[in-house]
Amino acid sequence: MSTIKIPAMPIRLRDPVHRQPGCWYVQNSRMLHHLDERTVDAMARQSAMAMYHAGEFLQEAGEPMSSVTFINSGRVKVYRTSREGKQQTIAILGPGDAFGEIGMVDSTIQDLYVEALEEVVVCRTSRDAFLGLASRDPALALRLAEAMGEKLHDARERIADFAFRDVHGRVANLVLAFLERERRLTSDPALDRIRTGLSHRELADMIGTRRESVTLALNTLERDGVIRVEDRQLIIIDAQALREAAEG
Repeated sequence: MSTIKIPAMPIRLRDPVHRQPGCWYVQNSRMLHHLDERTVDAMARQSAMAMYHAGEFLQEAGEPMSSVTFINSGRVKVYRTSREGKQQTIAILGPGDAFGEIGMVDSTIQDLYVEALEEVVVCRTSRDAFLGLASRDPALALRLAEAMGEKLHDARERIADFAFRDVHGRVANLVLAFLERERRLTSDPALDRIRTGLSHRELADMIGTRRESVTLALNTLERDGVIRVEDRQLIIIDAQALREAAEG
């Protein structure tokens, strides 16, 4: 089985892994679920798999977002840096997630970093190839629009966070978002623990506050019996109380 590399893509493909028809398919990816078989075959022919180790960049500022990248395994951190060099974490993505959709309509976006938090296997389809497939398959075009709509919804949620929630509520809402995402990815609605892989400072960057405030809020949630911190995991003891804290 040979590895096919996408030409004219300013992306370093490291440690190529196997590629075969359908290997691009990402479990739990709503964008790629139940597509026409011809679209599946075409994407398999025009995609490339790659592996990255922890700390390596899948995307760096200054590079155009010229592909859609689907995460098969592992987690990545999406962030940007300010003029002062301060890092602002935007999202943590894992299996089933994708990034680069916004580049389909605006290829000039060049201020984002995407860094592997652990060993990551991804599948990439170039911008031109993906748009060509979407133009021939209405279902894929609809999924692309839905994915971009979800990103817009997430951005609005972040704005609402800043406007209507205090720091305690923002932290609770962030923990709840991580929990619901992990439950969706694992298809386990009873999952009660999460591993963010982020420092308190990075969590603070995501909700626009200080590291000390995040630590205080997490300590309060633990003291109130809502969560427990154990082996770098957050164990959710009372999910309903967590929701109430997020809404309060």
